[in-house]
Formats: sequence, C-alpha cells, structure tokens
Amino acid sequence: MIVQVSDFNEGKFELHTGMYDIPRIQSYIDKYEPRYLRELLGVDLFNLFNADLILGGGTPTEPRFIKIFDELTIDLPWRILDSDGIKEMLMGFIYYEYTKDQIVQMTPNGNVRPVGQNSEVAGSLYTQIYTRYNDGVRSYKAIQMYIWKNPDAYDFDDFNGVPKGLVTWL
Repeated sequence: MIVQVSDFNEGKFELHTGMYDIPRIQSYIDKYEPRYLRELLGVDLFNLFNADLILGGGTPTEPRFIKIFDELTIDLPWRILDSDGIKEMLMGFIYYEYTKDQIVQMTPNGNVRPVGQNSEVAGSLYTQIYTRYNDGVRSYKAIQMYIWKNPDAYDFDDFNGVPKGLVTWL
C-alpha cells in the first residue's frame, strides 16, 4: 500500500534490513498500516481512501485524500497542528511497533535479550522509539483535526461514526 520495507533503509526510520529481517518488517507493515488507517479514518472512509490509493498506484488522486496524505499545517486559535503526512505517520507507528518487539526475542530457550560481544543492547529508554511514535501521533491528531474541521469533504457518517452535530464546536 503506502509503506515499503525499503523506506526503512536509511534516515530517521532506519532499521536493519537483512535477509531475515525483511519478511518480519513486511509482516508489521501488513498488520499495522491498515489498522492505523482504519482507526484514523473509520472503516467506510478507509475503504474509499484505499480504493483511491489503488487507482493512483499508491498515491491518492482525490483532492480530499491528497490533502491529508501530504504534509499539512492547521492554524487553530489555541495552537498549531502539524502533520508530516500519512506515510511519515505510518512509518513512525510501524517503526515503534517493530522496534519494541525486537528488544526481547523468543528463542527455543524462551524469551531472551540479545547481548553483543563488544556492545550492550540499549534499553528502550535510550532509543528513539518513543520520539518516532510521538511524531506519528502528532501527525495523526493533525489529520484528525483537519477532517473534523472540514465535514463537507469528509462525511462524518464515514468517519468513525461520529455524528456531525457532535463536532460543531470546531
């Protein structure tokens, strides 16, 4: 769909992508990408978004979906919300889900924590997994607020079942 294993080869979301890691990373993409998109958009709007992605070959073609897919900034009276775009958001969530599960690994001897001969595995406190996750949440909230502020473009009947009357205060 949107995120590919090759997106984790370099940069902020770099993961080890050896021959044993690629299938594992792909399984996390397959599991978490649709889950987070369904939670963000609701099932019906997700299905419309997904159909548009398929038509566009992995990029949305409808203006309403392009707007939330790309980077966006929302200037509200009480704060500014920034989104790095849906792909960056998903990469942050998938990076988090994958990395948190790599700290302890299942072996025939049970759960183990890998220890290198010349190094020590850093605990999750010293890694950037929470920063990556929080960046994804920041984008998620900005996209969600944009959808709430534009009820005509995003029918709330298709957005998590929220009736239009409940979000008129925005």
